[in-house]
Amino acid sequence: MNDKDLERKIKEEMDREIEERGYAAPADLLMALGYLDKGGYREWKEGRVPYLEKALRLGPQKVLRLLAVMSAHAKKEGYKPSRTVYTRNGMPAVTLRFSRSGNDVIEGQYSTHYVDKYWGSRD
Repeated sequence: MNDKDLERKIKEEMDREIEERGYAAPADLLMALGYLDKGGYREWKEGRVPYLEKALRLGPQKVLRLLAVMSAHAKKEGYKPSRTVYTRNGMPAVTLRFSRSGNDVIEGQYSTHYVDKYWGSRD
C-alpha cells in the first residue's frame, strides 16, 4: 500500500472509531489496519512481549508515519489528545512500553488517544 492510500485509511479508521466510541487509540488503529493481531496485543498486555513494536507487522519508520498522520488529522479535526497510561493485565500493575527505545516522545505518541470534543453531547 502506498503512503497516500495508507494515510487515507488511517484517517477513515480514526474517524470511524471516534464516531463509534468517542476516541481513537493507536493500538486499536494498528489492529484495525492489520498491523497488529489481537493475540500479539494480548501478549503485550500480559507482559509476555517486552514492548508493543515487537508484536507489529510494520517497521518502526512506518509506525512513526502512522502516528504522525493520526496526530495531524486529530489537530485538523479538533480531536483532543489525551495521554493514557497502559498497564499490564494482572497484579502488580506495571506500566507497559510501546517502543524498543523507550524514548518518552515515541512512548507519548503511542499512548495518546484522540477524543472527540463533542462526544457525549450529541443527540
